[in-house]
Amino acid sequence: MIIKSNSSKKPNVSFVNTTKQYYITGMSLIILSAVFLYYGYSTQIPLKHVISLKSNLSLHNIISDKFLSIGLDSSLLRHLSNVPINNKKFMNLARHLSPAFVRIGGTSADCLFFNQTSEQLEKKDNKELLVYSNDTSNFSITSNDFISLYQFTQDANLRMIFDLNVLRRNSDGSWNSDNGQEIILFAKKHGMELDWQMGNEPNSFFHVFNIRISAQQLAEDYCKLRSLLNESGYKDSSLMGPEANHIGDSGQFYAHIFLKYVKDCIDDVTWHQYYLNGHIAQLEEFLNPLTFNRLSTQIDTMNWAIKTSGQVKNMWISETSSAYGGGAPNLSDRFVASFLWLDKLGYSAKANVQVVIRQTLYGGDYAMVGHDLHPNPDWWLSVLYKKLVSERVLDLQAPDNFGKLRMYAHCASQQMAKSTDSSIVIYGVNLNTQDIRINLQIPTKEKHVYAYILTSKDLQSRDIYLNENILKLKNDGSLPKFEPKILNINDVIVLPPYSLQFFIVHQIPVAACSN
Repeated sequence: MIIKSNSSKKPNVSFVNTTKQYYITGMSLIILSAVFLYYGYSTQIPLKHVISLKSNLSLHNIISDKFLSIGLDSSLLRHLSNVPINNKKFMNLARHLSPAFVRIGGTSADCLFFNQTSEQLEKKDNKELLVYSNDTSNFSITSNDFISLYQFTQDANLRMIFDLNVLRRNSDGSWNSDNGQEIILFAKKHGMELDWQMGNEPNSFFHVFNIRISAQQLAEDYCKLRSLLNESGYKDSSLMGPEANHIGDSGQFYAHIFLKYVKDCIDDVTWHQYYLNGHIAQLEEFLNPLTFNRLSTQIDTMNWAIKTSGQVKNMWISETSSAYGGGAPNLSDRFVASFLWLDKLGYSAKANVQVVIRQTLYGGDYAMVGHDLHPNPDWWLSVLYKKLVSERVLDLQAPDNFGKLRMYAHCASQQMAKSTDSSIVIYGVNLNTQDIRINLQIPTKEKHVYAYILTSKDLQSRDIYLNENILKLKNDGSLPKFEPKILNINDVIVLPPYSLQFFIVHQIPVAACSN
């Protein structure tokens, strides 16, 4: 429609009003669209985080070279012939996690009887027997079983910790040490070098076994065991306890009293940590920062128990995974559980927890290695951690580590560090549903950062990808080459959604990391 201009005529009021309405409406739409685009797009733009490291940084703390360790649940000993400890592939999978402790412990430790001469009861060849068991009946292992178990740990270059049965009691309520002494003397006779525990989650004995052992009595039992070890030639072997659980509920009070009375009879303080109930855990809980943040509260609580007892002892988390009760099916042994695992390693190291023992290498729904002897994602993550991360912990200036981006820093391992320069590794998790951009502000002459980014195509998959390449063992069972992605250190680094990452940076002027 064409309107001719005629200044001598009065304007068409209806047309002007209509045009004005269209103009106002159009401008409103433009403004609303701009507002929508701004706020809508801004919520989609990946946030940019600055991660910095000061050149004059001192060492935050040093953890054990066996910080990342593993467990084998005592329930597996009920049917040891079904556990592949004599399988070469399984032994190689364990060796890739060395140096490490391997804790032989769990609920069934307090049902175990050592019988050198008798054979075990006939065992059925049933893979279901390898699933975590709540069986609380007594059972026996033979001398041959114990030798086989120890030989496996030696072949895999692991240091064995054996959990003795504390529920064998005398009439006065004290620990009956006869069978424990038999195991200890047998081990010494065969030249076995190992460390010891006694009892599993004693503050929960009434719930599990309908038996109560006070914290003071347990402390006396531990001192009795310490004397027995010293007299039997194991003076240099470590003894750790009390193996308490429910820290944050009531377990810390049990541990506190135990520590007041046990004094110097133990070397390290141990407790168990889980985030979730494996029978009811849901996928969303494995990604919720509130789940992750339970760990910091529990560590603080256990630190209180140690400090107020008057003891100065190193803390270990001697049994831990994502979910108790054998793990959460199709969750605790899948990619989604790796976020909790890596964050636990990072936070625990920074909190000066000396050792974290992962439950379990094999068996149950939280296994690092499946019954098919294929590694699960947490095994791959642990192997990469061992290769890249040293025991020297740094104080990284990172985003809020109680949210969805959680980052940590250590000196890089010796095999990753250049011979003449200090090297660091920054690692962590991105729990966001979108890409996150980070900028590394690190004093270095190095132009590159070496990135190892782990992802999966499905949160509940057993497959894990390193820089978009699936991780698989070679045909001979050896490890593939872990190829980093080489990035420009001055560029913005993009973290994919639901990813785990390690970044190696060389030539850092941090004296703590000098070789």
